Amino acid sequence: MPWPTCLLPSTLSELAWWLMNKVEYGSIQPICMVSHKFALETWCEETWGQVPLEISEWAAHDDVLQVFIKLNRGVLIADFAMDSENQLQCEEHLHIPQDRWNPGSVQAHRTSEGRVRFRHRSSEIVLSARLRAPEWGQALLEEWLMDQRGEALKPKDRSQRLSSINRSKLSIERNLNQARLTHAKSELAITTDRLESAERGLDSKHRTREEE
Repeated sequence: MPWPTCLLPSTLSELAWWLMNKVEYGSIQPICMVSHKFALETWCEETWGQVPLEISEWAAHDDVLQVFIKLNRGVLIADFAMDSENQLQCEEHLHIPQDRWNPGSVQAHRTSEGRVRFRHRSSEIVLSARLRAPEWGQALLEEWLMDQRGEALKPKDRSQRLSSINRSKLSIERNLNQARLTHAKSELAITTDRLESAERGLDSKHRTREEE
């Protein structure tokens, strides 16, 4: 009996999962590729205060969903599990801020248990390894971070440059006013001291004349 068209995989990724499910578990049903994009976007917005720019799936099997998330100024590697109410719960994540990243600092290695360890500086996360190679994930994360650094180094547009110039101008004016005020206070102190000294001198002469 031929497979119903609606159950056949439509992409290479789905085909790979379909074949793996067939071989490993003997199931006659393909794995259902359910989209969790909205749930991931909601979690990201609530946890990180922003909607992700991109989401790339690393692994999705059983009740596990592991993804790479591109933020405005960094990337996330997140490991989610499905709870009893079919809601995604983040079990673990690794955040790599753009300003703490250097080219090549994202490391990915296959462990002796057959899993994949991603490391950045002293932080790490271990993901499953079913279809993806460690080099694939490492290259994607490095590419995202490199793109972000390129955006940060791009020349600012006219409005941004004007705003920056205005901020610098205001800062200089404040410093000048503060300097003038400090100088005026210093001059006042010197003048006051001179007046007091002159008054003491006059009082001394006046007393001397009275004594004579």
